[in-house]
Amino acid sequence: MTEIETATSAPSTLDLAGDLLSLRSRQDGAGLATVPLPVELLGATGGWSLEQLRAAATVSWEQPSEDLHLFGFGRALDLGSAEGAPLAAAAPALREAAGGHRAGSVEPLARPRFFGGARFDASAPPREHAWEAFGAWRFVLPEIIVALKGSQLSASLTLGVRPQQTREGVAAAVSAAIARVALPSGPEGGTPRYQRTGPDASLWRSAVSQALTEISAGRYRKVVLALQARCHSPTPHDVSATLTALAARYQSCFVFGYRLGESCWVGASPELLVSLEQGRVRALSLAGTCARGLDAGEDDELARALLASEKERSEHDLVVRATQEALVSLCDELSVPETPRILRMTGIQHMQTPIEGRAAPGVDLLDALLAMHPTPAVGGAPREPALDAIARLEGMDRGWYAGPIGWMDMKGEGAFAVALRSALLHGREALLYAGAGIVAGSDPDRELTEVELKLRPLLEALRGV
Repeated sequence: MTEIETATSAPSTLDLAGDLLSLRSRQDGAGLATVPLPVELLGATGGWSLEQLRAAATVSWEQPSEDLHLFGFGRALDLGSAEGAPLAAAAPALREAAGGHRAGSVEPLARPRFFGGARFDASAPPREHAWEAFGAWRFVLPEIIVALKGSQLSASLTLGVRPQQTREGVAAAVSAAIARVALPSGPEGGTPRYQRTGPDASLWRSAVSQALTEISAGRYRKVVLALQARCHSPTPHDVSATLTALAARYQSCFVFGYRLGESCWVGASPELLVSLEQGRVRALSLAGTCARGLDAGEDDELARALLASEKERSEHDLVVRATQEALVSLCDELSVPETPRILRMTGIQHMQTPIEGRAAPGVDLLDALLAMHPTPAVGGAPREPALDAIARLEGMDRGWYAGPIGWMDMKGEGAFAVALRSALLHGREALLYAGAGIVAGSDPDRELTEVELKLRPLLEALRGV
């Protein structure tokens, strides 16, 4: 267990209330304001653990390899849409909210951010009841953000305040927000005993065979077909244990948790969709998969075979070209390596090509996000006929699987990953998702083996093995 030490002095909530009102008095009307939050006010004098924070957070975003951990509590602002609304509709809502926000001298790590995501296909109505509350897209601005990077710990508080509010009234709201950061003293629900059901392998093989027929007929070059596995447990989910297992085993991934009522969307994605930081745009083209070996020599042998595979390289190059085409108009310069690299994780290897550029003036993260999603790595190419094939052949509700998941700050910078290696925890059920790219030369049995390989991380994390 990782202990996070804190100091013992406790400033007054009245001081924070005064700071919030001062920020709002700089403009007319009500709005959102953010001030630094002394961590002592959160009652953490005995020290926190990452496990406790994961259990209680409304949202979490972690990059274990960077020793970066962000946790959001409460909802200062909750923006969302009903089914059918495109992701593009989120952009004006987020930009308007950011434009009306005011912040004090908050530590950069704990700066206010919108955390959220979207359905893979907003036009597809939910088939699963568990996905209905998530909507086509949803973003939350937490009331409290706790950020940890290495030994550096900081926190911020965001509230909606009105100039006519009294200092005492705002102080009461501050106290209420702090009270909502209720860290548990023990495990959430013990170790769940999951029993897996599905998917129907024969149906999925048939879908792959049909896709190969359509590819041969020239309807599209690639389509990504996903499948869903259900797991049931007689005991409650332990979200913290699942996230802790994912963070420990998949250090190079983006580990995320998004809690909505009794549901939680969790995952460990190896794929950066797009990020924008200090004017630099970054994306990661990830396509082409093989297993890990028993030792370093076998790892290298499998990786060489992957790089030498005409089918796998063709699939990977398709994703690289699409990423380059999506970003070239948004960047003044763009750097694309000529050959892919190998990304190694527990149990699996991928081909990856990192792409980086300098954002053109006026371009923000949302511009890049809308240009990038969905990539051929999770949809196919050409985009529209591939998406049509997914809707016809998969026979399931992807929900937020393979959609964007991440965060954006008030300056329009941030990071989004592709929601892969992910599961929706709902009631006593877990819905797990994984997919494989189908191109000319694909074999249904081999593709099913690849999908099962991708499902393994979530199955092991859920079962605590």
